[in-house]
Amino acid sequence: MFWEDKRVLVTGADGFAGAHLCEELLKEGAEVRAFIRSGAIKNLESLEGIEIARGDVLDAQSLKNAMKQIDIVFHAAALTLIPETRAMMTNTFSINAGGTLNVLLAAKERAVKRVVYVSTCHVYGKQENFPITEESRPNPIDIYSSSKLAAEHLCTSFVKMFGLDVLISRAFNHFGPRQRQEFLIPEVITKLLREDELTLGNPKPTRDYSYVKDVVRGYLLLAQHGQPDEVYHFCTGVERSVKEILETIIRVGGFSSEPKWNPAHRKVDIPRSYGDFSKAKRELGWEPKVSFEEGIRKTIEWYKDKLA
Repeated sequence: MFWEDKRVLVTGADGFAGAHLCEELLKEGAEVRAFIRSGAIKNLESLEGIEIARGDVLDAQSLKNAMKQIDIVFHAAALTLIPETRAMMTNTFSINAGGTLNVLLAAKERAVKRVVYVSTCHVYGKQENFPITEESRPNPIDIYSSSKLAAEHLCTSFVKMFGLDVLISRAFNHFGPRQRQEFLIPEVITKLLREDELTLGNPKPTRDYSYVKDVVRGYLLLAQHGQPDEVYHFCTGVERSVKEILETIIRVGGFSSEPKWNPAHRKVDIPRSYGDFSKAKRELGWEPKVSFEEGIRKTIEWYKDKLA
C-alpha cells in the first residue's frame, strides 16, 4: 500500500530500466510522471495512465516544472552505453554529473520528500577483493564511471548541506526486454535470431547479471525502506564470464553458432565484476527472484516477437 497515490517522477523514464520502473510503479498504484526528452516515445507507449513531462536534465527549469507536487524522484537519466560515453566525453559528464546537480537543486526547491539516485557498479572499476561490497573503494576507469561517481558525491553533499533525503543504488549489470541492442545480451540474442555472424570481444571478463524486473523491484524497496546517504547493491552474487553468458543464451534458445572472438576490441575494460547483496537483503528485504536462465528465456521471447 506504500505506493497508493504517491506522486512519483522518473527521469530517463523512456530508457530500459526507467520504462520497467514506470510499469511497476503504475502496478503498485503510484501516480507516475515520466520525464523524457523530446522525440518519439520508444518504451512507454503501451503504458496507460502515465503522465508525460517533456524536458532535459540539462534544462533546470523543465526539471522544476516536472517536480511540482512530486513526493519521490527516481533519477535514472544518463548516458550509459560505454562506446557512446567514450566518444562524447564532455556530453557524458554534463548529463551524468551536471544533470544530477540540476535534479538535486530542483528537488530541494520543490521540497521533494525522497530522491533515489540510480548509480552503477561501474564506479568500482578494477577491484582486487571479491565479492564487491558497498564498502569497497570506488576506482573508476573511464568517463562513464567517473561521471556517475561524481554524481554520487553531489548526492552525498546535498544530504550533508541541506538535509535532502537521497539514497544511492548501485545495480550491477542487468538485462531484459526493451534493452538497446548495442548491449551484450540483446546484441547476442538479436544476431542469433537473425542468423547473423557473431563477432564478440574478449570472452574472459566476468559480470554479475540480474533480470531487470528484479532490479526495479529493488529500486521500489529502496525508496520505501532505505536510509539516506546510504549505498545499496542489487545483484545476484554470481560471476559469469562473457563466454559462459553466450553459451547459456545458445543453450536456452536452442541456437547453433560459432562466435568469433576479438580480445583486443575494448582494451580499457573491467576484468572481473560481481557483487554482494546482503545489505539489501538485510535492510530492504530484497533478493533476486528470477534465475539467469529464466531471464534469458523471457528476453529471447521478447526479441523474437519484436523481430517477427
